[in-house]
Amino acid sequence: MKWRVAGGMGVPLAAAIFFMLPLFTSSTGDIRHHGTSRSRGWRGGVQPSADVTANNSVSNVTAQLGGTAYLHCLVGHLSERGQVSWIRKRDWHILSSGKFTYTNDERFQVLHGEGSEDWTLQIKFVQKRDNGTYECQVSTRTGIVSHYVRLQIVVPEAFILGSGEHHVDLGSVIHLICIVEKSPTPPQFVFWYHNDRMINYDAIRGGISVETEPGARTQSRLTVRGATLKDSGNYTCSASNTEPASIHVFVSEGSNKMAAILRRNTSAIHGITSSVTCLLLLSSVMVHFGLR
Repeated sequence: MKWRVAGGMGVPLAAAIFFMLPLFTSSTGDIRHHGTSRSRGWRGGVQPSADVTANNSVSNVTAQLGGTAYLHCLVGHLSERGQVSWIRKRDWHILSSGKFTYTNDERFQVLHGEGSEDWTLQIKFVQKRDNGTYECQVSTRTGIVSHYVRLQIVVPEAFILGSGEHHVDLGSVIHLICIVEKSPTPPQFVFWYHNDRMINYDAIRGGISVETEPGARTQSRLTVRGATLKDSGNYTCSASNTEPASIHVFVSEGSNKMAAILRRNTSAIHGITSSVTCLLLLSSVMVHFGLR
């Protein structure tokens, strides 16, 4: 059974509840940690070493936006009546005591197996606001013993190599490379779109291939052979764990490449001129009615 208390407790109330909890351990109670390994922080199924006593120690955990963070705390020689508590330092909110959770945010949960020294705070679907320091705290007869975990949330980013537009000759090959970085966990997929149509498996067009190399810096290469005028348009790289990135491709004959650039620049200038004209007309109307 899990006991949840609606969140939003103030510091005095939170402190009062915390000290009313049965936080008693043996005089030999200690907190142990497994160093500052970042990989063990976000990868599940890893049991860290418990051979170092470390009061007031600090470890670092990196988690990806939208993923799951695991904050480990190893507590040795805990008596039967002892309790381990997790506190969020940003607002001094008591998140848990033992296996009980004291927040209405269901993303938080304490994982602890019978006989294990590991009291893990699990945070699902991590958000940017989860970034910060968390304290694993045990009260002993000789004082407070704490271990701190600094949680860093990283946001993956995607971009296509090159500027905002790409020019190729008619009949040549379109090569586009999309990079996904700042991603502890590689994206599950990378899809390419031409305008609004996904083209990874385009059997009708043919001559299209996509090669993706996952990793800390994932690379996805799009190749379109025998470019035609219909292949002009917007190309988008969409990964599973980040916002999409786009680039505009112009396909034209060699002699018409400059004409294509001029048409795009002329269109942009026309849009700016139209906006200025509207502003001038609006100003004239306001002045006319203001003087009457």
